Amino acid sequence: MDNRVNVAVVVGVIFVLAFAVTLTQSDKQVESQVIGDDIPEELIYEWLKKYDPSEQTISVSGSATASSNPDSLVIVLGVESEAKTANDSLSQNSDSLNSVISALTNSGISEDEIQTSNFSIYPIYDSIKDLSGNWKQILNGYRVSNILLIQTDKINSAGDIIDAAVSSGANRVDNISFQLSDDKLQKISDDLISDAINDATQKAEKALVPLKQKIVGVKSVVIHDNVVPYYDSPMRASFDGFAESSMKSAPIMSGDEEITTNVSVVFYISQQ
Repeated sequence: MDNRVNVAVVVGVIFVLAFAVTLTQSDKQVESQVIGDDIPEELIYEWLKKYDPSEQTISVSGSATASSNPDSLVIVLGVESEAKTANDSLSQNSDSLNSVISALTNSGISEDEIQTSNFSIYPIYDSIKDLSGNWKQILNGYRVSNILLIQTDKINSAGDIIDAAVSSGANRVDNISFQLSDDKLQKISDDLISDAINDATQKAEKALVPLKQKIVGVKSVVIHDNVVPYYDSPMRASFDGFAESSMKSAPIMSGDEEITTNVSVVFYISQQ
């Protein structure tokens, strides 16, 4: 019994040693083949997939700015009226607003340039103290507010437009602004894109000089949304109790607008 076990153990050891020798010889043959022969193209391709020298990049931002005269005038004005009943207040407001719209169209503003910006009707309450000393609210009437937005290319007529509206019944002027029309803004922005990219390129080239690197390609370009500041008059007034002549020929002037285009560019780089 013991003799058979010993024989089996010896045979197993011999088998393991033989397998190890065979495996070592195979590895040496493969190593010799790789070292002695040219590197297979498949192996080179696998290496390049794992390491691409062109993936060295630099990220920079660029900007370009231009000034332009606004070509669009926006005025927000309207009529606010009060009466004891909602119907009376609405009727008075409608009559006054129709007069305002008629005056605006007679001054050269087309109906397409006029639209309703806001309409509201709400009750007005007075607070009184009763005989018991408690405060309570009493309905005193209704207020109707109808606000128009006027957008036109007659940017030199702001004072005349306001004069016409106030003279015909408008008692609120909430806002006056000078802006760039969408078409003009888009054209200027498109023209600035190349300048912004050139700015980013110059920044990258200057940064790479001390690093002894150079630009070899472009990985990505992102054009950011434009932010255009515009003249916005913080005008909010009611003209009840003011002489109409106080608004005659009001001097309202526009200024140049600055348009800025920003880009982010990622460049491929390599050694010079």
